[in-house]
Amino acid sequence: MQTIPIIAGPTASGKTALALGLTGRIGPLEVISADSRQVYRRLDIGTGKPTVAERARLPHHLIDIVEPDETYSAGRFRADAEAAIAGCLTRGVIPLVVGGTGFYLRALVEGLSPIPPVPRDVSEEVRRELAAEGLAALYRRLLEVDPTAAAGIGENDPQRTLRALAVWRATGRPLSAWWPEPGAPPAYAYSWVGLAWPRQELRARIAARTDAMIAAGLEREVRGLIAAGYSWDDNATRTVGYREWRPYLDGQASLDDVRRAIVVATGRYAKRQMTWFNAVPAVHWLPGNGPDLLHVAFGWLELLLH
Repeated sequence: MQTIPIIAGPTASGKTALALGLTGRIGPLEVISADSRQVYRRLDIGTGKPTVAERARLPHHLIDIVEPDETYSAGRFRADAEAAIAGCLTRGVIPLVVGGTGFYLRALVEGLSPIPPVPRDVSEEVRRELAAEGLAALYRRLLEVDPTAAAGIGENDPQRTLRALAVWRATGRPLSAWWPEPGAPPAYAYSWVGLAWPRQELRARIAARTDAMIAAGLEREVRGLIAAGYSWDDNATRTVGYREWRPYLDGQASLDDVRRAIVVATGRYAKRQMTWFNAVPAVHWLPGNGPDLLHVAFGWLELLLH
């Protein structure tokens, strides 16, 4: 079975920069993006998408493939990613999976488990609770009953929060308990490396990246989404880096407030990502600030492919 390399890690850890650094060193590369927010068109600055120039140098798949008001599932990602990987291999190109969305990576690497269907009345009950209590309350409930699933979902994803709670309610088992169950097997084998940073250094990188995004026009990007008719309730606009602008645009917060809120929310998201990744024993961790990072990563990739 063909083995496919994965570069994983939390947000702002330098995954794209490492992939770009590997370009041209071992043969033609193309990236299969495993990022649940970069799939959305119009969300460019706030999701940290590679630039047009970077994508010209290193082609990326599964970026800009759905509209901000559409939904995109782990199952659809797996099908799209496997098709993109197959296309790369057919053309003699090395497919490199790069991203930090745990749900997507699990679906790709382990396959989708055969979770029983959830009765409609259970799903509707959870939806009524969402309407009455709000997403934050339901996410706290999910943290209590299934912290593993909650770490992979995040606090701003109503679709997957509802799904996880409904599965738990209907089956009596946490969603994460179903993951090890055998399902449709993956099409490929995978080898992981992850980029790890000391907590304080990662926080500093997150703060610096937030400043760079604001300077690059993130406010204009958010205003454009709302002006185009997209709602604050759309799945995409609940993304960290976008939802924090709502009180500012409503005249209830300052730009400094927005900046602080984004930094804090992104830091919390990175912590949840690491909680998920730390539960994956197959990940071989590399220090993101290591002076020989590129050399070590190149050695891993060369060994894997030869």
